[in-house]
Amino acid sequence: MKKKTSLLALFILPAFFLFHSYNQLFGFVPAKIVLFYTVVIYAILIAAYVIMLRIKIPAPKATLILLSIVFFILFFAPLHESYRAITFDTVASSYWIMLPLCSLLLVLLARKIIRTDNIPPKVFDFINIAMICVFSTEIFTSFSRFSDYKKTNNLIYPETPLTDKFVSPNIPDSSKPDIYFLLFDEYTNNKSLKQLWNYDNSNITDWLATNNFYVPSDTRCNYNYTVFSISSAFNMNYIGGNRADDGSNGINLFKANKSLSHNETFNILKKENYSIRFLAPFGNDIENNGLEYFFDYMLKGLIPNQTLPGSIELTINGNLKMKDSLGYDKYMKDKYKSIRYTVDEIEKTTDSSSNRKPHFVYGHFLITHQPHMLDSTGKFMTLKEFQNNTYFNTYTSQIGYANNVMKELVNHIKQHNKPNTIIVVLGDHGFRHFPDSLKFQSLPNFSAIYFPDKNYSKLYNTITPVNIFRIVFDQYFDQTFPLLKDTSRIVKND
Repeated sequence: MKKKTSLLALFILPAFFLFHSYNQLFGFVPAKIVLFYTVVIYAILIAAYVIMLRIKIPAPKATLILLSIVFFILFFAPLHESYRAITFDTVASSYWIMLPLCSLLLVLLARKIIRTDNIPPKVFDFINIAMICVFSTEIFTSFSRFSDYKKTNNLIYPETPLTDKFVSPNIPDSSKPDIYFLLFDEYTNNKSLKQLWNYDNSNITDWLATNNFYVPSDTRCNYNYTVFSISSAFNMNYIGGNRADDGSNGINLFKANKSLSHNETFNILKKENYSIRFLAPFGNDIENNGLEYFFDYMLKGLIPNQTLPGSIELTINGNLKMKDSLGYDKYMKDKYKSIRYTVDEIEKTTDSSSNRKPHFVYGHFLITHQPHMLDSTGKFMTLKEFQNNTYFNTYTSQIGYANNVMKELVNHIKQHNKPNTIIVVLGDHGFRHFPDSLKFQSLPNFSAIYFPDKNYSKLYNTITPVNIFRIVFDQYFDQTFPLLKDTSRIVKND
């Protein structure tokens, strides 16, 4: 009976770790990931326990030793963060100091446990009760997260006031406009480029104007963080409370990501029989578009990155990433391939026939988003050029390439799609790599809108993304959605 009691905490500790990890991103972590690590952790734990018994370590002592080792391995990342805080993030905070020190302490502890004649049962009672208590907190957390999930379906903006209010104008499909939403990530406006980089981007703004686009010059984003900005634009509303205040909050990031494919704009368009293409590097429930998804690494690494092996691997990969020519060349080629793939897929959607379902096409480009690919001549930077430059210095080179892609797509859409087509070209936010005192400079964003009837009376020079689709539905679907006050918010991203 004592053996069973001594094993209880050892059994609960990995379960607590896995349950806690799942609750961090409740509803987003695939069950197969949790199952995989459950099998791996418990298989190693059982093997280690059997080995310790085989070498004649008594079960209670083996349990205490394994508890210490398993706790250190599974919770290494938070332990390291605490250690760094205690050592003020100095040289003493490095792995080279912490790992030998902790290994020595574990060896000394194991030696002390083995040499102890008798371990009081109260020790195990205390450990078991403590583990039951902390595991119980995760059960309550899970119930709370499940309750929230039922209310919000894990969306950062679960409300649907405009969808509920929408009354179909009963327009024939052939008369409904196609809509192309071309998003250039981290693309600021011309005013900001002139002020901060002394760069005149009027080449593209003038070209768009001659092609009958409305090009406001003083635009700003609503949030200077991609998933919050686009989610807000598609939902035509601000994200309530403090849900969009912190870009490092994993659960809100994934809720905002999910809202990119479950939102008011798409709800209304589906009611109007639109087909939707989602050509963006984010997980979505619309299509498997062949692109790498931006936040997948958080799901795949959620469990292993908290452990000792995962933390070491993460550090090694982080130090090696784009530090050698092979890694750099692969990353840049993959980024270029992704851009061209997205361009090709958008161009394939064009269809000049009006005898079909209308379509909405969302294409997302990471050209101006770091890490940058191009030098001032528009050629791929070498590894040395990449390492010796700052994102600020290479930013305008990316603007030039983004403009070429923009022209290519606009020309193709206007030439090969039906005339009744709306084109929205947008920067979700501006350049973000500023010190804290200049974070407000990340709010200006690029914006250009093409309406096939050339009626831009409802648009204005300071329009923000939250109001763009409100105007589209008013003008082309006979709605009366009121415009919201244009406001901008800095999202914490530490």
